[in-house]
Amino acid sequence: MKTFRNIRSVARVGSVARAGLWRRCVAPVQGLAVLGLALVLVACATPAPRDATAPAPEPRSMPEPRSSGPDADERDAAPAPEPEVARTPAAALNLAQQAESARQTGNTGRAEQQLERALRIAPRDAGLWHQMAVLRLDQQRFQQAERLAARSLQMAGAGDRDLALRNWRVMLEAREAQGDARGAEEAREAIRRLEAEIV
Repeated sequence: MKTFRNIRSVARVGSVARAGLWRRCVAPVQGLAVLGLALVLVACATPAPRDATAPAPEPRSMPEPRSSGPDADERDAAPAPEPEVARTPAAALNLAQQAESARQTGNTGRAEQQLERALRIAPRDAGLWHQMAVLRLDQQRFQQAERLAARSLQMAGAGDRDLALRNWRVMLEAREAQGDARGAEEAREAIRRLEAEIV
């Protein structure tokens, strides 16, 4: 019996010794591993140092002040360049022509399909949006016609007065069909202004 107690006490002493060994040897190594992992993650998160040989970004240049010399009149007289308008891809133009032909023959379903395909190709083309507005007007979908003409008008901006005039005419007709007298009067006034500018 005494031997059995001694064995249990030795086992207890052994587990205590192992725990002490754990605290003295393994725990510091584990702590160092966690610290090393943290340092690696921090190093990955910081930006790389800037290369001294790389050129510094150039400061934005300020516009030159206008001089009052003899060349100043020539520079002031030159017209400002107009912003370049993106060209509509040929595929979209071809689809738009097919849609117009289908609309004129009364096949509005086919015209709608062709125009939707053209708009997927050239979604920033104000003329295509106008063409869709005219189609919606033919289909008696007046609210959509008005919204599409307004979108076309917004995309075209002030540069294309002819397209703006056509869009306002679509909006006038759509508003009259909806019984919107105030909106129709606004459209008539815009049409008068644009016609006065064109002439």
